[in-house]
Amino acid sequence: MTDPLTPDHDEPAEGPRDATSSAPSGAETAQDAAGDAARASAGDASAKASDVLDQIRVAAEDLAERAAPTVREFSAKAAEIVAVAADKAAPFAQKAGEVTADASSKLAEKSREWAADVREQVGSATGPGTSSGTDDARDAAKDAAEGNPPL
Repeated sequence: MTDPLTPDHDEPAEGPRDATSSAPSGAETAQDAAGDAARASAGDASAKASDVLDQIRVAAEDLAERAAPTVREFSAKAAEIVAVAADKAAPFAQKAGEVTADASSKLAEKSREWAADVREQVGSATGPGTSSGTDDARDAAKDAAEGNPPL
């Protein structure tokens, strides 16, 4: 006997099939039918998704067309509010500029005076009879303090 006592479970009941044998033509297996159904339902889902996206796109375009006048009106109102705020802020900005200019002038004057005092102290620290150019520096500092900076 050539048949084993225990059957090999890897082989079908009708015996081993070779690569050339196939199912009878026109007969579909359950797996093929399920695959076709899955492909059909995936195609339907894809078509439905495309339809929904098209409807959303159309709705968005319609909303944009209808909203355009409202958006323009809001933009015009915002521009008017900015213009009113700028008109009201201009005098404050001008006053702040004047105050800043006055403070800057006072600071410059005090800085020139301080520089002249420092140069005088340096000149007196070197002692009389030593000329290190401090007289020229003092004169330049005084001229600068008076508003006549050297050229």
